[in-house]
Amino acid sequence: MKKTYEMLDKSDVLQRARKIIFADRDNTIAQHKALTLVPAFSRHEEKRADFYQQLMEAEGFESVRDSVNNVYTVIRGTGNGPTLYFTAHLDTVFPMDTPLEIRMNGERYACPGVGDDTAALSQTLTLMRAVRDSGIRFRGDLIIGGNVGEEGLGDLYGVKQFFKDHPEGIDGFVSVDGFPHSIIYGGTGSYRYEVCFSGPGGHSMADFGMPNPIHAMGRAIAKISDVKVPAKPWTTFSCGVVEGGTSVNSIAHDCKFLLDIRSDSKECLDRANEEIMACIRTAVEEENARWAAERDRDDVSPYKPGPGELPHADRVVSCRVVQVGNRPAGSQPRDLPLVRACAADYEYFGYETGYIAASSTDANVPISLGVPGITIGGGGTGSGAHSLAEEFDPAGLEQGVYEMFMLIAALLGVDGLSEPLLPPLK
Repeated sequence: MKKTYEMLDKSDVLQRARKIIFADRDNTIAQHKALTLVPAFSRHEEKRADFYQQLMEAEGFESVRDSVNNVYTVIRGTGNGPTLYFTAHLDTVFPMDTPLEIRMNGERYACPGVGDDTAALSQTLTLMRAVRDSGIRFRGDLIIGGNVGEEGLGDLYGVKQFFKDHPEGIDGFVSVDGFPHSIIYGGTGSYRYEVCFSGPGGHSMADFGMPNPIHAMGRAIAKISDVKVPAKPWTTFSCGVVEGGTSVNSIAHDCKFLLDIRSDSKECLDRANEEIMACIRTAVEEENARWAAERDRDDVSPYKPGPGELPHADRVVSCRVVQVGNRPAGSQPRDLPLVRACAADYEYFGYETGYIAASSTDANVPISLGVPGITIGGGGTGSGAHSLAEEFDPAGLEQGVYEMFMLIAALLGVDGLSEPLLPPLK
């Protein structure tokens, strides 16, 4: 593989591409800043998808906009080569009303969402221009663009839809959404739930003795916190958001919490899921049993159930668990040709590859489907991801983009110059 990169880098066409990418630095940064100022909360990416599509079409590329707002273009190869889907995600974690303003700190610039993943998104446009202006002809087909739904409760719905629309014919997948010179080659699976508790509610004193949804929720969270999960494969859980209640002197009608369960192993994920669901069921049963055991409270309380009303202890709490996320787990060997080709790219330029066995990224979907997939870093360095102080340092931006261009050329092969390093699936 080293020889492939040496040959490509010394070729006239790759050197043209390099000059184009390096000369395009200011334009890349300008488009990056412009895209950053368009809000794109997960499942609300329409405005940014519109803008990205306009930028793509302004460069002369025919765009495809699918049913969920993924935007991409197809650059056809000369034939007899693999098909690569190369993408960055359009969405961010920040709600649509989050103030967006570029703040300069020397050469670095800060704004919510500036690094994750808007930096990579702008760089896909630079790669397109370099393909167009260098005159390179890949042997295989390149599908390149931006996808929706990678963050939070987006649940990878963009890449899920892409592979639903393309059940065959994709030989490799690269997502640009990682650390510089890193390769994520496995998918951490996750199940996410909205756990909703409900009951009749009432007055905190007059209706004391009635099962309480918030108490049931507290029991459930306490039980979940005691669940034991393996360290290998890495398995985790978290109750992330808690909501509900009416007032300090009310027994709540309803409440809920959001639950995240993750594992690098589907087997461990399912095992943890089963145990945690049992905790929730037991918590509801215990809350109802707690007050059913004191049926005589209504006889001594000065507050009696009204005509036709059930005793307080016979009014029960119930629970409804709604799955709001299902990110598939998946694994593949580290010596996979796609992984090795990317590592050889980094090493050719003198960098040590950072291997990450698993994480939760868009690559989860193809990996779970048996399509080779990785997530890598692009040019420049982001910091403070998912925080209001998120920042991007463009140092090394153009070099990182050229490294990605080289990777694409190596994977797809260059007409009259090199064979593809990405093998076809069939």
